[in-house]
Amino acid sequence: MKQLVVEKNNPEPILWETSIPKPGPGEILIQNHYSVVSTGTEISTIESANKSVSEKMQNSSNIEKGLELLENEGVRAVWNAVFPKNILPIQLGYSSCGKIIEIGKDVKNFHIGDMVVSNGSHAEFVVVNQNLCSRIPSETNEKEAAYTVLGSIALHGLRLSETSLGSKVVVVGLGIVGQLVCRLGEAQGSEVFGIDPDEMRRADNQNYYASIDDLPIDEADTVIITAASESNEPIEAATKIARNKAKIVVVGDIPLNISRNEFYYKELELVVSKSYGPGRYDKQYEVLGNDYPIEYVRWTENRNFEAFLKLLSQKQISIKDLITKEVEFTESPEIYNSFSSEEKPLSILLRYDLKTEPKIQFEKNEIILENNKKIKVGVIGAGNFASSTIIPILKELKRSCQILGVASSGGLSSEALAKSFKIKNKYQTEDEIFESDEIDAVFVLTQHFNHAELVIRGINSGKAVYVEKPLAINVDSITKIEEAMYNAEDPKIFLGFNRRFSNASMFIKEKLNASPANALNFRFSVPKLERDHWTNIKEIGGGRIVGEAIHAIDLGTYFFDSLPQSISSYSPIDKESDEALDNQVFININYANGSHAAIQYFSDTNNKLSKERLEIHGSDNSFIVEDFKLLRYLIGPDDKSKVFSDGKGHKQAIETFLSYVKNEVPNPFTWLEIKSVSLAGIYAQNYMNSGSQKSIF
Repeated sequence: MKQLVVEKNNPEPILWETSIPKPGPGEILIQNHYSVVSTGTEISTIESANKSVSEKMQNSSNIEKGLELLENEGVRAVWNAVFPKNILPIQLGYSSCGKIIEIGKDVKNFHIGDMVVSNGSHAEFVVVNQNLCSRIPSETNEKEAAYTVLGSIALHGLRLSETSLGSKVVVVGLGIVGQLVCRLGEAQGSEVFGIDPDEMRRADNQNYYASIDDLPIDEADTVIITAASESNEPIEAATKIARNKAKIVVVGDIPLNISRNEFYYKELELVVSKSYGPGRYDKQYEVLGNDYPIEYVRWTENRNFEAFLKLLSQKQISIKDLITKEVEFTESPEIYNSFSSEEKPLSILLRYDLKTEPKIQFEKNEIILENNKKIKVGVIGAGNFASSTIIPILKELKRSCQILGVASSGGLSSEALAKSFKIKNKYQTEDEIFESDEIDAVFVLTQHFNHAELVIRGINSGKAVYVEKPLAINVDSITKIEEAMYNAEDPKIFLGFNRRFSNASMFIKEKLNASPANALNFRFSVPKLERDHWTNIKEIGGGRIVGEAIHAIDLGTYFFDSLPQSISSYSPIDKESDEALDNQVFININYANGSHAAIQYFSDTNNKLSKERLEIHGSDNSFIVEDFKLLRYLIGPDDKSKVFSDGKGHKQAIETFLSYVKNEVPNPFTWLEIKSVSLAGIYAQNYMNSGSQKSIF
């Protein structure tokens, strides 16, 4: 399919050919019929994309982060932190309409064939969560319906103004959102006046003026600013025209250098509107699809969609005259040149070709088999970890493997990644990768919630699977994987527990073969993450114990040659939310041979600390490792140190996996190891502060 994007450091929007995205749980795949180009917002997006890395680094917080990363992890870490974020093109557009052609699991109230609006981008096909689309009433004009998301931004701003019948409303900025605010205000019975210096935007409307000096009123009940400007003039104009105790609502992107005296003497109220309403940027709402109860949150972003559509269907507002022109989607890159002209269009409607039925699968090219022993690889997942760590290693190991396909749920990120690493992306979707007879092994590098599903598909298709930890985020999924393995002829699963493959770990393991250890202590000092970061959302990431601290559980299994038997975890309780803080966790593990591991997972430590510190003790010997680079080992009377430069074992783990697929070495993991470590991580996450040891089996 085609998608309109702007590449980094390239001011000209282009059409990218990407795979059709696949809807996940709670998501809907829509074939777009129309989408709206909002000139102001998209100009800002293009300008942002063309800021160089050096310009962005001028931000003081970015400089501090960069220096800290340089000091702790070196130049490569700084490069990896910047590079992945700059290879992915930015998608343009956020207001569209079309037909549902596929629905994901757990989708409610929508069916294939429904006509809906969404915040989907300019693309032939888009995937959105069910909370971010609404069904179009049958009597509604499709072209007008495409403006629903823009209309919801205007509607939310108007709601925040708390105006009603007879209120005097002044709208500063008559771009497309400003025009919609005016029409919605008039529909509710308010007396509405618009201000914009652009004569074309004012047109012949008698209530639109060039400045506040021309207004026929002295005081406004509310001022709604929809302008986008680097100037402070909009807020200054608003304070002058607002009456005492009036409300100023900021919808547009402007500086907020307010005059305290103006606000003090008039007792003005300032409100900044957040896009299309409650639910925006809340992952519980927009990703997991959890709605807000209507009795507590009357107007969510989705309910704003529905309200705007109802106004259109009942002909209470009409917006056909706001469409400057209609353009074929295939010609869309050319229209952006007109944005810098004096006759800048108010809004442009993109029309999509609907003559041919969509093909969810790409047709495969003829395969020419190569006469070599390279492992043919498919990669599923194109996030930062894939781009900064795994794919560079696979490219480095080009004598042993060849990447034939990179797929992601969104399509765009995988194509950007393939282009960046010069990969001829022969297989562009998950289905193609699993169905290809040519691909030998699949790397699963997606968000954690679908690891189990993809592992099972890999097993069922006869592929060797390298899955980044965790294997699964719930017990039921592990049971399903075990069933798939039982029914498969020769299942091959390899976990991304790379720490055990680091040179530091293997050096220690060799010493322990002669003198076993029985105690392990592992301290993580990790960066803080926002509460709504995907790894913290249980349904998506499973939590940080399952996603990261589980490395230490596996290391205990590796060093002790024994399986975890029971586990307990404890954490301080947040007094405000009454929730356990899973970024400050103490984990205790008892192993079958009597050994013990203590794990501390902290994010409130000083950033000068090493990120990971490992101590192993037993047989009168001790090993102390900092970040798998610096090793101090005390064996008998000897006190020695050793330095390792190879990192945390990612490359060695992948090399071992490739050798395993070639049947050159056995799998270093037994299924019982994989299962018990995975269960231990899940139990530590789920039974935190239960007050007892949870048995693994």
